[in-house]
Amino acid sequence: MFFKRLFSVISLSLLGLTVWADDYANLRASVARLDANLQVMSVSETPMSSIYKVVISTGETLYMSTDGQHFLVGNMYQNLQGGELVNLTEVDKQQDRALGMQSEAAQQAWVFKAVGETKASISVFTDVDCFYCQKLHQEMDALNALGIEVRYLAFPRAGLGSSSHQVLADAWCAEDPNAFLTKAKQRAHDRLSALPSPAACDNPVADHYALSQQMGLTGTPAIILASGELWPGYLPADELARRLGIN
Repeated sequence: MFFKRLFSVISLSLLGLTVWADDYANLRASVARLDANLQVMSVSETPMSSIYKVVISTGETLYMSTDGQHFLVGNMYQNLQGGELVNLTEVDKQQDRALGMQSEAAQQAWVFKAVGETKASISVFTDVDCFYCQKLHQEMDALNALGIEVRYLAFPRAGLGSSSHQVLADAWCAEDPNAFLTKAKQRAHDRLSALPSPAACDNPVADHYALSQQMGLTGTPAIILASGELWPGYLPADELARRLGIN
């Protein structure tokens, strides 16, 4: 059940979320009844009368009645006469992801630069032990040759303090972070022991992980565009280029 997931919380200002006030005590109390560990991150009005959008600390969205006694989990759509069907929930999430990718934490990334002109830039939440993360990384030369810059953010799926967390922290602290990360993914793919750890340093792995959880990401690789659009899972280099509009 989604209520049992508790993740690290980043500041409200980081994602530019609407700050809730004491007027929403009923909504906060309702969330607390679900799980005392859950936190309300923001409350905002929706186009539906007497229905509020409540974002909780798992990154998920609840749509709650004013008294907090009823709620829905899912997507809210706008279906105007003569207009296109619009997924308002995804529009909101996309805006939040775009803001999140402008945060200080997201600016600290492993950057694999495009060769020549940078035609597009993607941010990818990655793990060293994820098969499809390894597969995507094997196409890095092709991606860069196509003019695609890849910015990696850490998402140790086993959680903070795990062995994958340590490898990602080591990669950040290495003399050549990109080369270390490349070798670490290859060694994990080949089921070899981890590389020796360099001297420890301040690293953004925990902040990246908190950001991924605030965005509600559940898997890797998770590809995020500057617009906030999310492409979950592996895509080969030529398909990525096609989607990005690169000839």
